[in-house]
Amino acid sequence: MDHTISSKIHSEAIELYHAAYIGEKKNGIITLLHTSEEYTIVASGRYSSSPDNIWVFPLGGEKTSREFFKHIPPTPGEIEYAINFIEDEIIPIKKFLPMDSNLLTVSPVIRGIALQSDKVPASENIVLSIKEVEDVFSRLALIISGRPYSTDTLPESSSFAASLLILREFMHHWGFQIIHIKK
Repeated sequence: MDHTISSKIHSEAIELYHAAYIGEKKNGIITLLHTSEEYTIVASGRYSSSPDNIWVFPLGGEKTSREFFKHIPPTPGEIEYAINFIEDEIIPIKKFLPMDSNLLTVSPVIRGIALQSDKVPASENIVLSIKEVEDVFSRLALIISGRPYSTDTLPESSSFAASLLILREFMHHWGFQIIHIKK
């Protein structure tokens, strides 16, 4: 598990953290979760000037899809293998996260997942619960089990499936009940 951060990604993490922190109460505790195509950034802290901790995980929608999913939709075995990898990456970091922090994101990928949960896109900011994430995942599970994609509105994309899995595992294993999705 190598979480070395390049200066470019470090700068990106700070910029994303600042974007997520806008509008939060002063000295509030936040954890930023940003999933992209090739990696996921987590930054946590108490102050808007800079995060206390930054981690970069080799988990992105495209990357995870390429590495674990050979089928569209992925097979149950492929999903299970990806879950095991994601858990191995994220569980050790939980002990470093601040207690009682708010989970925030500005990730378009996570916003896309939220829109699949029947959230109304009229609001700039969306609050997505772990139950709603699980509901979307349950719909994907039905497709993985043989239901045609045409019976649902989920994107027929292994990248979407991977991104959903990443979000689900982060929220589940880190104990976040909601994620605030900011525009």
